Amino acid sequence: MALTYLQVDPDYELWKLGPIAKKLSSGGVGVIPTDTVYAFVCDLGDKAAIERLYAIKQLDPKKPLAILCKDLAAIAEYTRGVPNNHFRALRRCVPGPFTFILQASAAVPKLMLTGKRRELGVRIPADPICHELLEQLERPLLCTSVRAPDDSFWNNPAEIADTYGKRLDFVVDGGERLYEPSTVISLLEDEPEVLRLGKGDPELFV
Repeated sequence: MALTYLQVDPDYELWKLGPIAKKLSSGGVGVIPTDTVYAFVCDLGDKAAIERLYAIKQLDPKKPLAILCKDLAAIAEYTRGVPNNHFRALRRCVPGPFTFILQASAAVPKLMLTGKRRELGVRIPADPICHELLEQLERPLLCTSVRAPDDSFWNNPAEIADTYGKRLDFVVDGGERLYEPSTVISLLEDEPEVLRLGKGDPELFV
């Protein structure tokens, strides 16, 4: 099947995303913009799609990835919940360029989890294209950034399509993005721990 390359103005053209949501719900794997970087995505509930995503990026099957959620209710479903002492601070940070590490719930596919602690990274991106797809799909998306930090052009969707096109079902072009990964904060302990400093300001989480 040929690659679908879709240009979308995030302010006026979200109506174009219906066919992309259908591809995701049918096991498609592709690339979309987020509020940080372009990312490979697939339906979290599709085992074959998850395996394809790992193969496309040549990831170790044991490497944990994050999921994109549309709201706090989705985070509550796919994790064991946000500890009470962190909930108010988390609400200040979402939607936004943060990844939070929480305990995964039984709703997360087993192949997504490694180790005994069953940890999961969750995001609620402040990006209209992401939000629209999550609304239409009604399930989280598994995601991983397209590029490595030492590759300078991977946030150009045309370059991504040229490089990965034969292995992908779609690329959504929402314009070029600067390489700014999310700030990663672990909420597994009583005190939050910043694991990676990125686009999100950790001072919001105080």
